[in-house]
Amino acid sequence: MKTTIFLLIFILQSSAYANVEALAEKVIKLRKEVELLNDEYKTEREKALNDLKALSIQKAELESNIRNEDIREQQLVEKIGNYKKELKQTSLESKELIPVLNKTMTFLKAYIEQSLPFKRKERMETVESLESRLSKGEVTPIKASNQLWAMIEDERRLARETTIHKQTISINGKMNLAEVVKVGMLFLYFKSDDGKVGMAKKTGDQWNFQTFENEDQKTKTIAFLQSIKKQIRQGYFALPTEL
Repeated sequence: MKTTIFLLIFILQSSAYANVEALAEKVIKLRKEVELLNDEYKTEREKALNDLKALSIQKAELESNIRNEDIREQQLVEKIGNYKKELKQTSLESKELIPVLNKTMTFLKAYIEQSLPFKRKERMETVESLESRLSKGEVTPIKASNQLWAMIEDERRLARETTIHKQTISINGKMNLAEVVKVGMLFLYFKSDDGKVGMAKKTGDQWNFQTFENEDQKTKTIAFLQSIKKQIRQGYFALPTEL
C-alpha cells in the first residue's frame, strides 16, 4: 500500500514538473514574440517619424516657393500698373504710345522666357505677332494696347490655375508628347506617352524636363495627374518638389 502511494505521488510530481517546464517554454516563446513585435513597432514608429519630418520639410519648402511666387506676381502687377498709368498719360492715338507698348512687350517676353516652360512657344509667338503687326502698322496703338493687356491677364490667370494639357516636351534631347499638369506657375509635372514621369527643373536660367528615378515620386505624380483628369482639385496631395 505504501509503495502504491509513493508511486502515485511520484507520478503526480513528475506530471507537475512536466507542466511547469512546458509552461516555462511557452512563456519564453511568448516573450520572444513580444520582443519581435516591439522591435517591429519601434522600426515602424521611426519610419513614420522620418516620413513626418520629410513632409514637414517639403511643406516648408513649398510655402517658401509660394511666398516667392506671390512676391513675383505682386512685382509683375506693380510693373503692369505702372505701364498702364503710362498708357493713360499718353495720347492713345499718337505715335508716342508705341515706345510704351514696345517696352511692355519686351518685359512680357522676358517674363515668358524665364517662366515655367508651359506652352512657352505659343505664348511667345502671340506677343511677337502683335509686336510685328504693330511695327508694320497693321494694328493701331490703341488696339494693340487692348490686345497686350489681354495677354497680360492671360499670364496672370496661368499663375492662379492648376490645369492639365497635352504638350510636346524635350526629355534628354528627344521630343516626347506628354500629359503635363501645371500647378500655377510654380511646378510642372509630366507623364510622357512612353511612360516617363518627372517634372520641369530650373538650373540657373534654364528649364529642363527631368525624369524621376524614385518609384514613390512616380507614384505620387501619376496619382496627382489622375486626380486632375477627374477634376478632383481639392484635397491633400503629396507632391515631389525635388528630383
